[in-house]
Amino acid sequence: MRVATNYNDLRIRTLFDRILQLLSSTQPPETASGATLVQCIAQINDQNLRELINYDNNQQYDQIYLLINHITKRLDNEVQQANINLFQAAKNGPMYGCLSGINALLTIIQDDKYENEQQINQWRILFDHLIELCLEIALLTSPIVSSSSPEGMMPMELTDISRKVDDGNSNGQITSQMLLVCCWRTIKEISLLFSRLGQIGIKYIQNETQYRFISLKQIHIICDYYMEQLLKSRHCGAYELAYTGFLIICEQLWSSNCNELCNLPIKWIENGIKMVEENSLDKNKLCLTRRSGGLPFYLQSILTDEPIKQRGQQRTYVAKLMETLLNIIQNDPDTLQIDGEILENSRKIHAYNTVRSFYRNQRFANDVYPYIERGLHLSITGFTSSIWMIRNSATLLLSTIVQRIFGPSKTKDGEENLSKKNSMTSREFFNKYPSLFHLFYQQLQQTTSTRSSIESLSSSCLFAILLILRRLYPSPLDGIDCSLTLDKLLPFVIKCEESPLLRIREHSSKALLALIHRDQYSTIIHQQINQLMKQSKDKIRQNTLHGRLLQINAIFHSMKKNHLQFTFDSSFSLEEMLSSLQWCIYENNCSLTQYCYLEFLYNIHYQISSNELRNSINEYINNILKNGDKITIGSDDLTRILTRLIIHLENIQVQLKLFIFVEQTRTELCFIETLLLENNLSLFENNIRQWIIDLLLTMDLFNEQLYTKACELLLKMIDKTHNYERLTRRIVELIEKLRRPMSLAASFNLISELLPLCSSSKNNEQDLIELVYDRMNEFVDDESSDECACAILNLLSKAQSCLYDSLNAESKCQYWKLILKLSSFSSDIVRQTFIKTIPLIINDKRLSGVFGANCYLTQNVLFEYFTCDALLYPSSDLFVNLIVNLFNDLLNDIHSNDEDEEEINFDRRLWPSSEGYNNVFVSENESCDHYCACYGQHLLSSLEKILEKSSTININKTIDMIRDQCNRLIDIQIEAFNRFFIRQRSTVRLNLMIEFLRVTKSIQGIKLEQLPQQWTSHH
Repeated sequence: MRVATNYNDLRIRTLFDRILQLLSSTQPPETASGATLVQCIAQINDQNLRELINYDNNQQYDQIYLLINHITKRLDNEVQQANINLFQAAKNGPMYGCLSGINALLTIIQDDKYENEQQINQWRILFDHLIELCLEIALLTSPIVSSSSPEGMMPMELTDISRKVDDGNSNGQITSQMLLVCCWRTIKEISLLFSRLGQIGIKYIQNETQYRFISLKQIHIICDYYMEQLLKSRHCGAYELAYTGFLIICEQLWSSNCNELCNLPIKWIENGIKMVEENSLDKNKLCLTRRSGGLPFYLQSILTDEPIKQRGQQRTYVAKLMETLLNIIQNDPDTLQIDGEILENSRKIHAYNTVRSFYRNQRFANDVYPYIERGLHLSITGFTSSIWMIRNSATLLLSTIVQRIFGPSKTKDGEENLSKKNSMTSREFFNKYPSLFHLFYQQLQQTTSTRSSIESLSSSCLFAILLILRRLYPSPLDGIDCSLTLDKLLPFVIKCEESPLLRIREHSSKALLALIHRDQYSTIIHQQINQLMKQSKDKIRQNTLHGRLLQINAIFHSMKKNHLQFTFDSSFSLEEMLSSLQWCIYENNCSLTQYCYLEFLYNIHYQISSNELRNSINEYINNILKNGDKITIGSDDLTRILTRLIIHLENIQVQLKLFIFVEQTRTELCFIETLLLENNLSLFENNIRQWIIDLLLTMDLFNEQLYTKACELLLKMIDKTHNYERLTRRIVELIEKLRRPMSLAASFNLISELLPLCSSSKNNEQDLIELVYDRMNEFVDDESSDECACAILNLLSKAQSCLYDSLNAESKCQYWKLILKLSSFSSDIVRQTFIKTIPLIINDKRLSGVFGANCYLTQNVLFEYFTCDALLYPSSDLFVNLIVNLFNDLLNDIHSNDEDEEEINFDRRLWPSSEGYNNVFVSENESCDHYCACYGQHLLSSLEKILEKSSTININKTIDMIRDQCNRLIDIQIEAFNRFFIRQRSTVRLNLMIEFLRVTKSIQGIKLEQLPQQWTSHH
């Protein structure tokens, strides 16, 4: 019994000492571990813990109180060090760890159980000291987090001290980043601590004299601290976390029984509105470049829990604040003259940033709904401002409101292909926000009335309008309400084709589809074509030509998508159109408009079949291919459309010219990506294949993406009659220079098809296979990506006839080494590929039903065949050494070496484990370890069978090494069990070591008798 008591004493003392070390660590994950552990130990009612804290036996103290008091004393020492040298404190006692431990303990306090006046007074004194201490710490750290550039803040008065510290410090330099992390994490913990104190104390406050833990005055001090942090801090982490704490405080205040506290949020918001209205915000505190710093957070935290008087109604002060902010945006000028200098109106910018934060916050969704229309109106007009900061704020506000109206993007490419879920009918939109129709009409009319207006700065608002219009689609009921007839907007949107801004022209082509019905498509196309035919090349600008062709192509694309047929007008003449617009190719040096015109002809060809059109397109293609060296912008788009046209028109004669054009314009990647999307390349396959082979043989890997796509394309068009030895060698050489997993996977997948087609002399073939094995071995390890591992499995399967030589034991060993190593991978993706691939390598009926289901059965069959293969040879040195090497790799995979650690440490990264998580207690039955244990048992089972048949094999060096590791791990297990009564994950490793020594008949000298009872019964 006494022995058990001593164990308990030792466990508690060791655990408590380690907790205190973790709480003073400079590593945030370690302080988090310390905070979790201190919560655990606080709930152990142990007299030994009380003795460790050195409390007065004559008084009754709560254990949580004792722990908080003890950690607070350590915090006092760290604060004293910070007062002397903040750099040294950031390195040796960063304060936030102790604060984190106190916060963790405060969360488990049951404040309603304290009725004794003496206990309550103890807590009052402790909380009072904590508040004073936190304010002192905040004063020390505020110069850093309140700096205009906190990320690089290095106070000059501390620089000399820093250098002196660095001179004596061989472990590393104290950087500004270390200082910043220390300061902002400390502010974070203070904010959370104050919020917890508020949760504990506010509900018991009746007035100035009636309270339990926290007084009314202290609540005022805490609230003043939050205001200071939110309105002064420049570090986003500091004021965002202060927002979290202040939000909790305000929630308590709104529901407080004390009238004075309940009225505090009202007083603050009224003062805040007054400050904004009178422009009395402290410009030195608020930061424009950081989205107004903490001001939006300050206002949101106060109003988030404002009571709602009636269900469905707006909250009073949220509505009042929104009105104030929107009025400022609407009525304030963009600039102010101060001391003879014209400056941007900071109040207006703050108003933009603050109102945007309310539109973004889901908790205010119902409150801001009535202001969406007005906010959208003001964000659009803000695009025309001459002040960049206002235009930027207006842009951000627009994107926020658009997301609030249409929801977050449901597609990966966002703006390019909008989902129907991110759209609504034009009728629904304008019925919800009717004033926007008149705003759109007015702005579109003004900015498109003349050429000078469309090219002016004010035309930038067109981008905002078109951005919204492209999210609409026509409704069958359009036109019933004559006041909202979308036909009124149509001519102005078409006029946007003349804009000098590329994005406005592109958006106008997509917005056009929202304004016209499908039965109008052909009519609009004919109108636009006629406009093009009427204007000569001297009278039309390139911007107009480009915009008009974009609009025509957008309509054609929609028709193709919806399977609509283009209806030609009786007066339409294809011959006349081609004749009048041929200058777009022959007398036009802009590749961007050439691309759009070819795209237009491609769309026409998709609708009708005409020899005249086919001949004209072929002539245009030849003309452009001749002048490839003159192409500047838009070369990718031009290559894309030329490739598509040549393939669809089956213009075989210009293939070689196209290759030269692609090389001249350096658009190989775009060319290959276009070919990958095409389904029928049979007519062009031979020439394309040869071009890709030449490309791969000569490229220097400056572009891995190009290399990857080239491998993928060649994989689709392998010629089974061709000899690919030279190309295979080149790819094997290039693998050494590759870095991207996708590139490596593409290489191994291509080699799997090429290697069986390589024909050469026996020596050359063997040399090539050795090179392939070398490359595969380089990438079959724990750091290998899933794509690469799966590609190697594919290679081993498809090129088995080349890689697996049944007459060569060394070749067999190399093949089995890779297969067995890949079978040990824990990745689900690799396992799925493994169980699909092995049946292609091993023809066994037992594997016919395991696809996607049973990886363990597949591994059983695999090792069975491997053992049979090894037993065919009278001397099995190669196979035994293979198993031993794989077994050593497995031991390293399960657990990293512990570098002669003498003592058990609660920092799990110092334990012999494979993963660097900060969990202290880990399950022994993790699936990864279980799978590794099964794999290890298979290795040892095969080794045992081989050793029974083979003569003596020299593996004594490995046996001695594993015996030493085994005894050392037993010592660690004994110490861990004696101290903490737990078993570490290293039990898996120890089991396999003992089994290895049993199989090799070397178990003597192992201290099995010293293992705990649970172990001795097992072994």
